[in-house]
Amino acid sequence: MLINYGSTMYFVYLLSSVGVCFLLYFLLKNQLVWLKKMVVFLLALINFAQHVLKAKIYPQYRNNFSPHLSSAYNICAFLILISPFVILFGGQLLKNFVSCVGSFGGLGAILIPYWFIGKTAFSWEVYRFYICHALLFISSFLPVLLGLHKLEWKHCWKIGLLFFGMLFIILVNDAVLIHFGLYPVKNSESLFASLSELNPGWSMHPITQFDWLVDIIAIFTPSFFLSNNPWGVYIPILWYAIPLYLGITLLVYAICKFSKALRKSK
Repeated sequence: MLINYGSTMYFVYLLSSVGVCFLLYFLLKNQLVWLKKMVVFLLALINFAQHVLKAKIYPQYRNNFSPHLSSAYNICAFLILISPFVILFGGQLLKNFVSCVGSFGGLGAILIPYWFIGKTAFSWEVYRFYICHALLFISSFLPVLLGLHKLEWKHCWKIGLLFFGMLFIILVNDAVLIHFGLYPVKNSESLFASLSELNPGWSMHPITQFDWLVDIIAIFTPSFFLSNNPWGVYIPILWYAIPLYLGITLLVYAICKFSKALRKSK
């Protein structure tokens, strides 16, 4: 069986991820706060462990593993690595950030698994993909459902700024790994070319599957950032920063409103 949008296995993986989240909610909603926190932390810790130890856990990596795969090499990897620490030690702003971005990052990857479209639904890499993104979604969204912390209006405008800070850290992470030969790339003529090939979080340029977005982004973005410059390249992060910030901020406000309505209904 193959994974395609609307296929049986597409919905099996999607509904399983969402279903487990709401099952845990109904099992935990009347439990003690310490138990709720413990379950959320354990889910995030399991996800952290499977990411860091994937070379030992997943058979597809045992004879073909690159160290970058256990680093903060993309958005979801970054969130997986910081989530347990934010849950234990983070303030409300960081918890709001992980809840919002982690929920949409995890669920978004499951909703749009373009890496696996047209490929078999049964492989260790597919299982790893859905396990880590389901755990990211659940450990990010469940605390909001359970009321362990609330999304606050005063933090809404800050989430987008933290998102760009995260993208910068990811680019630095990838650049360092490339420099030391720990991140295999095909295009090694320059560091910029290598990062463009990897394109974490689409921060370097748009991808062909969604190049129609450039027309929308161009409405908000100066053409200088969209390759109309002396170098003929998209300016990293800045090429989509304005519309992305606006979109993130509006989305976070909507989530806060939903969260507030959810608390009132309890």
